[in-house]
Amino acid sequence: MKLDALAEAVVVEHRRKIIAVTLAVVFVLSLGLPGLVIDTTLEEFRGGTPEHEANGYIENNLSGQAPNSTGSFVVIRDDENVLTKDRYVQQLRAQQRIRNDSVVGPTLVDEQPPLGVANVVAIVAIKRERGVPPEEITVNPRPPLDAQIEAVEDLTDFERQLYTAYAVGLVMDDVDHTWPAGGSFATVPTSYEGNGKTAESTAIVVSHKESTSPEELAAAQTRMADIVDEEVEGEALVLGDGIIDDELRRSSFDSLGIVGPLAFLFVVVVLLFAYRDLYDVLLGLFGVGCVLVWTLGFMGWAGITFNQLFVAVPVLLMGLSIDYAIHAVMRYREARPPDEGGFQFGDAEGRRSVRNAMATALGGVAAAFALVTITTATGFLSNLVSEVPPIRQFGLVSAVGICGALVVFTLLLPALKVELDGWLEGRGIDRRLPAFGTEGGRLSAVLAGPIAAARISPKGVLAAALVVTLVAGAGAATVDTTFEQEDLLVEEVPDWQQNLGPLSAGTYTAQDNIAFVNNETYVYDGTTTQVLVRGDITQDDTLERVQQASDRANETDVVLVMPDNEPGTQSPVRVMEDLAEDDEAFAETFEAADTDGDGVPDRNIEGVYDAFYEAAPEGAANWVQREDGEYVALRLVVPVDGTAGEAEIADQIRPVAEPVDGDGLDAIATGQPVMNQAVAEGLLSTVINSLAITLAVVLGVLAAVYRRLEGYASLGAVTITPVLLAVVWITGSMAALGIPFNVMTALITSFTIGLGVDYSIHVVERYVSELNAEVGKQEALERAVFGTGGALLGSTASTAGGIAILGLALLVPLQQFGVITALTIVYAFIGSVVVLPSLLLLWTDWAGADPTDVPEHVRRRRQRQQAESDD
Repeated sequence: MKLDALAEAVVVEHRRKIIAVTLAVVFVLSLGLPGLVIDTTLEEFRGGTPEHEANGYIENNLSGQAPNSTGSFVVIRDDENVLTKDRYVQQLRAQQRIRNDSVVGPTLVDEQPPLGVANVVAIVAIKRERGVPPEEITVNPRPPLDAQIEAVEDLTDFERQLYTAYAVGLVMDDVDHTWPAGGSFATVPTSYEGNGKTAESTAIVVSHKESTSPEELAAAQTRMADIVDEEVEGEALVLGDGIIDDELRRSSFDSLGIVGPLAFLFVVVVLLFAYRDLYDVLLGLFGVGCVLVWTLGFMGWAGITFNQLFVAVPVLLMGLSIDYAIHAVMRYREARPPDEGGFQFGDAEGRRSVRNAMATALGGVAAAFALVTITTATGFLSNLVSEVPPIRQFGLVSAVGICGALVVFTLLLPALKVELDGWLEGRGIDRRLPAFGTEGGRLSAVLAGPIAAARISPKGVLAAALVVTLVAGAGAATVDTTFEQEDLLVEEVPDWQQNLGPLSAGTYTAQDNIAFVNNETYVYDGTTTQVLVRGDITQDDTLERVQQASDRANETDVVLVMPDNEPGTQSPVRVMEDLAEDDEAFAETFEAADTDGDGVPDRNIEGVYDAFYEAAPEGAANWVQREDGEYVALRLVVPVDGTAGEAEIADQIRPVAEPVDGDGLDAIATGQPVMNQAVAEGLLSTVINSLAITLAVVLGVLAAVYRRLEGYASLGAVTITPVLLAVVWITGSMAALGIPFNVMTALITSFTIGLGVDYSIHVVERYVSELNAEVGKQEALERAVFGTGGALLGSTASTAGGIAILGLALLVPLQQFGVITALTIVYAFIGSVVVLPSLLLLWTDWAGADPTDVPEHVRRRRQRQQAESDD
């Protein structure tokens, strides 16, 4: 059965059943919308890498952080010294309010209350009053805050300086002081002046319960900043997962809240221009809405979290949906032009012509729609090979949405249009309208250019395209790959976005706060890298290899240099050396295990660990893990300069693990910069692997389908060639614009193939259809470009223009995604209506596919093949 007859039998004759069934499916999927979870944190992207697993292992087994907790960082800055008696009292009173506050208090970890220099100075004062030697003072157990405040208020200026020196240089650097992990320099910057006991900023480290909801955590951290601002002279800022995640979430919604209405308005205006009929515009937008509900509902049912990456899904589906809608409607209008008969008021003939026209339209586009869906969905499913979990989910969700678009725009919307157009014409409203691009004028002149070029010199067109591609390809190889937390934070809100009433953007400070803390070189999670070593760590050469790793870390350009001009790298060996200076019993065991006199034990390593645990049990557990009496892991900590780029940090810290890795030990570098770089590498791998798989699968599908339907497998290669060119053009454009592959733009090759194949298939299908009608290749090309090119131009203008408005978003990756996606759509259009026509003419001559003009060499080849077949 021919496609138009099949379409009439199924979609037209049974349209009401199709409408009911399809809407029922959309309704069922919509029930999943309440279960859709939005999470804009970066942990989902980091998950699944060895570096992330190692970081989690350290947090659970070798960290001083309280179990099931997350930290935050309250920094107080001023142009004057913040380490004075008055400031200490203010900081302690602020802590009282923080603990008692109804918003903050419930989130705090009871066994690990907030800690700053002021607390330690007060504790030193109290314990010195009791006669405890400075070297024996520990932070825990802590006196009540009232007692701490009273102790600080009674200090002389000399005592304040002396006890500050004890706090920073002795107590918080003691081996048994395991939290915060950065020791002294988690609470004072490395610019701290030891002689004058001065600093222009200081920090209070806070532990929150991990079970706290993201909204409650963000509220608590914001509230802490307000309390500290009210109680302490100077300015307070807070860093923490709650604040950062809140900004990531708000900036996404603020961006969409600003650009969404603009993009929607632009799309509506362009569709009105293309359709010139409000009814068809509303019908198309209804279809887009059904596709989005279909897709987002599926995400809710499947438990797939909506993150920054999935902002691209509505963009993709809007593009495909508008393309499907325009092609279906324009073919329908071509089949029923306004200057011919078919509409008779008060008679059933008009309604009958509506059905015939829709059957003809679907017969012309249904195969293209199906092929587009198969190839595009396959292309996005290639992302299932990605090392980044959200990208795998993105590929699945996109494929589901693309299939939804096929169902909606080949079944639901045509059935609705037949039903409603017939109803309107039965009431005297003529629904015959011209197809976009067929009524002459400037648009026809634009589309006539590629036709003329293809007729005059198809090889010249391809040569020009090849030159452009070679130039773009040279730049494509230089595109960087990046994944950094700061890239997804708002740097600055434009003035015009602050004056939009209810749509105005919020206030964003996280990026500036991170920059301040990094410039002051505090030691915290964002500037700490580590090396985890697992395996038989009791081997005789283990600590010597650990020392080699430590030496290698100290030779890097990114290691943080402390105020004593020594690198900040800490390892079990260095901690043991410090302990040996104060503990004679441990020193004896430590030195006896060193047979070559290099200061590092090389025998009886298990005995050294035993002595370490006996001398400083809490501190030892922070560096060497003991499990059921067996020693199974240890770690090195390498604080780094936060002003260095994360890629540079990862490149220099990863080799630190090499001296330890192997021969019974497994060593890996981790920490936020290293984890982020691992994700960046996963993104690059995704780009390369998904591109290769997509091209191979799409080419195979196209070749197989065209071999089956048209008898020419080579037509698949012709169809995909403009798409290959567009991929090179867009990556070259990224290099020219300085846009890297990041969490958003890493998807651009999938988009280019998905949309490019879509556009190419429509042109090829129309050309081959006309060619089979024996109108000749020149006439077939003209009908294909004018008929399909007009629909493609309308789709390109609406989709590219709407997406380009993302360039006004707050987030830089969203801006970049909007720009390059718009370019991708334009490139796909150029490839399909400028390059592809010349390719089709050359292919037609080569393959002898024009039944009205078979070249002599093709005729002879066919005769030869037929003779061989007969034999």
